[in-house]
Amino acid sequence: MYENMDVNILDAIIRFGLTAATGFLFGIVFLSYWRTRTSKMLLISIGFAIFFVHALLTLPELFSSAYQIAMDEDVHLTIHLVALVFILLGILKD
Repeated sequence: MYENMDVNILDAIIRFGLTAATGFLFGIVFLSYWRTRTSKMLLISIGFAIFFVHALLTLPELFSSAYQIAMDEDVHLTIHLVALVFILLGILKD
């Protein structure tokens, strides 16, 4: 039925949980940006948006190898670094 059945159910639960938590944090930060409309909160929400979109893009590869995105470990680290730089710029902005 599934092509990639070597995925553990615990791995899928953890991945879904972390994606939901990231989405929840992005929602809180974006709502605070929506309320204040400052560039500081905009930069922080862009950083969390990058984390959330990255988490959503890597979810389907758990269940099917057809959705495997050609990203090696360096690309994942670069995406995380860009998101953290946006969050850091937002924190340091005054």
